[in-house]
Amino acid sequence: MAIAIITRGQQAGRRITIVHWPATIGRDAGSIIPIDDGRVSRYHARIKKRDQLYILEDLDSKNGTWLNGDKVINSVINSGDKILVGDTEIVFLTPEAQIDLATELLDLDHMAIGADFDEISGPIEISALQDGEGSAQARRLGSDLELSTQALGAEVLSKIFDAHSNIIATDGLKECCASVLKSIHFLYPDVSRSVIFLWSRASRKLIPVSSRHTGKQSKFFFSKRAIEGVIARKQGVILSPQTSGTTHVARHRFILPMLHQGDLLCLVHFEVDNIAAGAPPSSTDAIRFLLERAAPSIDAFSLRQDLDNYSVGMIEAMIATLEAKDTYTHGHSERVSRYSMAIAEEMNLDREVKKLLLMSALCHDIGKIGIPDAILRKAALLNPDEYEEMKQHPVIGANIVSHLPNVKRFISGIKYHHEKWDGSGYPDGLAGEDIPFFGRIVAVADVFDAMVSGRSYSGFLDESDAVDRLVSEKELFDPDVVNAFTKAWSSGRLTQKTSTQKKSPPPDDSGN
Repeated sequence: MAIAIITRGQQAGRRITIVHWPATIGRDAGSIIPIDDGRVSRYHARIKKRDQLYILEDLDSKNGTWLNGDKVINSVINSGDKILVGDTEIVFLTPEAQIDLATELLDLDHMAIGADFDEISGPIEISALQDGEGSAQARRLGSDLELSTQALGAEVLSKIFDAHSNIIATDGLKECCASVLKSIHFLYPDVSRSVIFLWSRASRKLIPVSSRHTGKQSKFFFSKRAIEGVIARKQGVILSPQTSGTTHVARHRFILPMLHQGDLLCLVHFEVDNIAAGAPPSSTDAIRFLLERAAPSIDAFSLRQDLDNYSVGMIEAMIATLEAKDTYTHGHSERVSRYSMAIAEEMNLDREVKKLLLMSALCHDIGKIGIPDAILRKAALLNPDEYEEMKQHPVIGANIVSHLPNVKRFISGIKYHHEKWDGSGYPDGLAGEDIPFFGRIVAVADVFDAMVSGRSYSGFLDESDAVDRLVSEKELFDPDVVNAFTKAWSSGRLTQKTSTQKKSPPPDDSGN
């Protein structure tokens, strides 16, 4: 059995279960996957099954068949791949993903793993789902797209927003994941243990990032079949209670996916111990909504990890050198990159584009390495000659990174982040849409951080005042970028914590 989910087109949201092979795709009503799309041929394509292998074949269609962005005639298709026929996009899911189970976990369907990750020898690899617990003993949760906040109530929503504000203020992937788990325990005090795995689609592995437990430390119980089902279907499950130990504690197990733009980022596994066997678990709606809110932060940190290691090392070394020269810039590049990512989220930019934008934002001020210390560290306003010298830093920065891989794809945020929409900026005096896209985004992020973290001679602006000033100076910035920025700020996607402000985390009763 496999599932086809139409994610784009007139029938978006429709799920089709495939039990007969080959599965034809086309406008003909007899197709296994019927498509209502004028650009799709009557018999457009088909998916064939050979043992555990699936093959996508174009049937001499008029407009072609595309797999993950490439036009194909006959190609192997894997779970999670995207098929494009006409204007209709289909995600193909099968529980028979080609991934293996780590040797130390092969023996049991229910695996007892220590809560301390020192007891886990590297990433966990999961085998294919078979009939059993994945379907019969698990209750599936609906798609996150179906989740409504109306039933959560104002008090719960307030807690979620408070928890989310702490998540987006974290400084790395591990800290971010730890904050997610801490927030889950805060929202759902009955949770006794939790763990978050980063999903690597390329290697088909779950990589443990953070774990948490309350009270007496005990073991996690994993089901490889249920986990594989969650990965294949991108839907959470609640497993039937598992009795544990001589005390007959009924353990309810939950596995929830963290999705972002339809892609699986993480799996969150958490457990609740109920002394009375069979006690029903509480609703997971609040946790699922929290995961939706946290997904962009996890994705941004994952993107940071995906950048070429050599390039990242070089960039971080240069940023550290710059920050050693100028205390004001300490943390500035990181904050500007976060603001840029929030703008990118609101503009629904592609993940690959966001990766390049992240590089551009991190490097935007790198040219200040070449500015004399007397000018860079000056506490008072610069005189005209000093200001002209300072204006050279975008060009210096562009020259510094000019030999990095793919530099042409991200250099614009470095060289053009001081250009203005009305043409009054520098170094080239570009105006409007002549300013490269990354330059327009980094410009808004850079100016906002300058206002809220201020030089000694300019002081600090309250964040709401800084947003108002950005809006009032709309002639200086791309209006679409400013609009995306204000939406991100209003929705809480931008942290309301500057380098001088820290909000208290949720109460922690576990001692962790």
